Amino acid sequence: MTSQPREVEIFALGHQGDGETADGHYIPYTVPGDRVRATFDGIRGHLLEVVSPGPARVAAPCKHFGTCGGCAVQHLSEDFYRHWKVGQIRDALTQRNVTGYEMKPIVSVAPHSRRRATLSAKLTRDGMVVGFQERGSNFIVDIHECQVIDRRLEALIPKLREALAGELPRSAQCEIGLTATDTGIDMTLTLPGVEMDAPHRSRLAKLVAQLHVARLVVNGELVAQTSPPSLRWGGVHVAIPAGAFLQAVPAAEQAMQMLAVQGAANARKVADLFAGCGTFTFPLAKASAVTAFEGDADAADALKEAARHALAMKPIVVERRDLFRRPLLSTELEAFDSIVLNPPRAGAKAQCEQLAHAKVKRAVMVSCSPATFARDARTLIDGGFKLCEVTPIDQFLWATHVELVARFER
Repeated sequence: MTSQPREVEIFALGHQGDGETADGHYIPYTVPGDRVRATFDGIRGHLLEVVSPGPARVAAPCKHFGTCGGCAVQHLSEDFYRHWKVGQIRDALTQRNVTGYEMKPIVSVAPHSRRRATLSAKLTRDGMVVGFQERGSNFIVDIHECQVIDRRLEALIPKLREALAGELPRSAQCEIGLTATDTGIDMTLTLPGVEMDAPHRSRLAKLVAQLHVARLVVNGELVAQTSPPSLRWGGVHVAIPAGAFLQAVPAAEQAMQMLAVQGAANARKVADLFAGCGTFTFPLAKASAVTAFEGDADAADALKEAARHALAMKPIVVERRDLFRRPLLSTELEAFDSIVLNPPRAGAKAQCEQLAHAKVKRAVMVSCSPATFARDARTLIDGGFKLCEVTPIDQFLWATHVELVARFER
């Protein structure tokens, strides 16, 4: 039951970006030092009014902030925002009793730099809406600007609104995946309940020319393509499978690649674990022979094909292997001088347990979750590694997520 409005003060910011009161209630879109009026449903608060702002509060740059669920913390001053993001990593490591490392300055990204976005679209009585969902709701905020995504993707939004109006049944919702690549925008559509017969496929194929995208995949099926979407890593062009995992921001990716190469320290042989399509494989292969391990078949095939055409590189071997179910054993790891790991959010628990017992001297981990990184770091440290340094990467601007690159040595 929602409470009567009351006035409270915010004294901290939680890991999900919500202001916290002294009695343990959480209110979105508030900052420490704010005095606000809010209603409460359990421990969750709903902001009604900022009575007096805290020192870390600034005006949000986007007019959709507060309704669109894409960003959580545009209202934080830059210094407080960076300190808060780094603090998430420190707190996670402290909880695992990990100390003695050097925290490097956070790597930030600029607005309008994210090359990937997943939008929702729905045909309503008032017309087609395209945007991001409200926080904690299925309601789609019909956006007309976005301060985060690449301007090429932003410019596509009004065109999508017009192009999809005749393709969606009333009240049906679709998901639109957009990725800006070196050869154009890669677009995926998920259309629940839509039968892909020949006439429908033909109409959808016309969207490629209408929207000037490089490829359109609908419900997992290639509908049309003008040129294969590709990205360039380490000077090598890689054809990107539809829906493949990619780092979200090129500048953040480049920082991660540089740190991975530096951490590998010109090793003779490097194992690139959770290699994806080769984000780290090709930069590493400029100085070291690389064996890349990846569980996803499409990503492994794309990496293998690109490696066949990689010139002026050390040898590259690609092996498809599910490192969750079948991690490299400690004896297998000892064939390498350095290990680079880029696991998904779940981390690399089983793989790190094997690495902890291997006689490898150097490891670099790229992580998108401070919590699972801290768990895996504790495993490596208990196995004899030292966590030397951590570099925070703020790849998801104004979101609650923070990423990192960490260097370990024995």
